[in-house]
Amino acid sequence: MENAINTLRIQNFKSIKDVTLQPRRVNLIIGPPNVGKSNILEAMSLLGGIVYEQTDKFMGSFIRYEELRHIFYNNIMTNTIKIYTEKQKVLLGVKPYDSRIIYLNVDEHTQDEFFARTKLPRVALPEQVDRSLLSNFFEETQRLRYDFSEQIQYAYSEIDESGAYKVPGSPDSVVLSTTPKNSWPIKPYLFSHNTDISKDYGYIFLAPPKGGNLISIIQSSALLRREIARMLKPSGQQLLLRMNDRSLEVIKDFDGLIISHPYSSIADTLQRIIFYLAAIESNDDAVILFEEPEAHSYPQYVSMLGQRIVESQNNQFFVATHSPYLVTEILEQMTRNDTLDTELAIFVAYYEDYQTKVRQLTNEEVRTIRNDAVDVFINMDRFTPAAPDA
Repeated sequence: MENAINTLRIQNFKSIKDVTLQPRRVNLIIGPPNVGKSNILEAMSLLGGIVYEQTDKFMGSFIRYEELRHIFYNNIMTNTIKIYTEKQKVLLGVKPYDSRIIYLNVDEHTQDEFFARTKLPRVALPEQVDRSLLSNFFEETQRLRYDFSEQIQYAYSEIDESGAYKVPGSPDSVVLSTTPKNSWPIKPYLFSHNTDISKDYGYIFLAPPKGGNLISIIQSSALLRREIARMLKPSGQQLLLRMNDRSLEVIKDFDGLIISHPYSSIADTLQRIIFYLAAIESNDDAVILFEEPEAHSYPQYVSMLGQRIVESQNNQFFVATHSPYLVTEILEQMTRNDTLDTELAIFVAYYEDYQTKVRQLTNEEVRTIRNDAVDVFINMDRFTPAAPDA
């Protein structure tokens, strides 16, 4: 995989003060409720989710907040949010001498070109850059769209404290490079009821976050259509696509009479598995983010999802989950295969010193979970640092 993330560092995002991960192809994030697992995925969405944003609120489709300060560590907006990978650098912080907040997402090629031209210190060490130099950096980056060639990739925006976009001198809420949207590999997916799935964005992949082009993906994927047909067959139903009005229905033959129902009326658990399978099957060389994909799902479908995640070897996955079915299926598939064994990482999130911390399980601990049938969710304390004695 060209786009896989091998190093991820998150600083000052919500409950995360400073966390560094060494991801692999399949990454499971587990832990008790309310320790910040979803915050890891929300922080990762800053690496590219903004190009798929569908609201007037900064990252409103991907990050839960009421006021923008709520996404900063301890609600202190001078704690600049930093998301680093070996390929990208994201900064979200207060603009020097201004009340606006800057969002800056720059790929390494843009950085190389920028620093070669401006001779400024590396933004990889922002604490070494004084406020005036940082201000110049933001202003220069905003002009990159006019200076550099198409292969340069960046995203820039300015936001007020409510989350509304305020980019001076631009008709757009976000200033983007001219690279196509499918060149942004981060794909955060969030299933939502009553989503309009008839849209056509021109993507060959399911549109993050809610799959608004699901009909297009089903229409173009024979594999997905066969899978849906197999799941509907026990109930005697079939999928009907009305091409003229781009609607999806489920039909059945009742004594020679064809009866149809809207797709939205089928079981929630079936809609969910179709959504997640569409996300997996339609992507290639993507970094896919799933938050609790097992919610309201039939155990058989959860196991199916785990199997597809394992089989999708040209995508990278970050999955926050509470499901023993999903974890067990992925463990069974990957730990018994010497090749796949090294592609699995399990991260245990926990809360300590008023912040989210993460510990990656060793290969031996992962194998112990499988071999000893240890229910990792019941024995979570076994894999986190012991609390100090009172």
